[in-house]
Amino acid sequence: MNETELADAIIRNAVELHSLSANKEARAETILRELETELRALMSSRELSATNKREIEAIIKQAHEAIAGKYVNIAGVVDMEGVVQHVAERTVAAIESAVPSLTFTAPSIETLRSLAKSVLIDGAPSAAWWAKQSDDTAFRFATIVRKGRLNNETNEQIVRKVVGEDGVMGLSHRNARTLVHSSVMTAANQARLAVYGKAFRNGFRWLATLDSHTCLQCSVLDGKEWDQDGKPVGHDLLMQIPPRHWSCRCVASPRPISFNEKYGVTGADEAMARVGGRPSSSGEQKSGTAFNDFLKRQSPGWIKEWMGEKRAQMYLAGKLTLTDLVTKGGREKTLAELMQ
Repeated sequence: MNETELADAIIRNAVELHSLSANKEARAETILRELETELRALMSSRELSATNKREIEAIIKQAHEAIAGKYVNIAGVVDMEGVVQHVAERTVAAIESAVPSLTFTAPSIETLRSLAKSVLIDGAPSAAWWAKQSDDTAFRFATIVRKGRLNNETNEQIVRKVVGEDGVMGLSHRNARTLVHSSVMTAANQARLAVYGKAFRNGFRWLATLDSHTCLQCSVLDGKEWDQDGKPVGHDLLMQIPPRHWSCRCVASPRPISFNEKYGVTGADEAMARVGGRPSSSGEQKSGTAFNDFLKRQSPGWIKEWMGEKRAQMYLAGKLTLTDLVTKGGREKTLAELMQ
């Protein structure tokens, strides 16, 4: 089995998904810009500082209806079932290409549809998150308009606080982009795991992107493996499935089978690790490169910028390892905890 080809195919598919996510984010942005136009027209239809309480509440009600309608449209931007089926098909194709001798049955369409419906983004369904963003946007709009009237602000001042880059809609744009990305990546990783379970039943390995944008928690998880029962292999970190946080770029890869054990050939695993590579900010890395190996090759200045001054000092002095920086559950330890 060519582990490198399979890992590389999975990473290529993850890169493709970033393009898909960007496309869906752009669609969500378009809908939100349409909403901005409607809200601007609504606020400009009368002098807000001169309106009475009943008129202000009528404006807020109209805005709430407009916001709710647009977020219903945004919620349909990401086709969770389509993402799951697409990623499952690409993963199956990658496995069949890398392991032509392997015969397995891919998850059924019914299984994948059921999986798409049950995908949770950070503990809640995608629809619930979009409903929350809609409510949050409506709440912030109402607060700005009510306060603006009480403070006798001009329409221009109130509009700027709603549709300006640092205003209500600026935050809504950022939140929407994040939710689109996380929805795509969560559905994709769930689809991969469903295929891996059918093909290998050997657990999975965490793969992070090797660059400075990868957070500390994900860098620690990079290369870590768990067996099919969720038990850690060679470490004590609790099993987690990517994405670990909003905008996470990590992917789940099948846990590789040891060639040394399978074929009884000493050095086979090491030879496989030297073939192919992984993308990183420093160019192609060996396929077996974990984030810690990548980090050791970076300059002290790079490490300090990425990790923070104090943590970097302890790491570079050999007083702690990358894994020491987080708890078993994956939470980043505070400086006080590290210095105990």
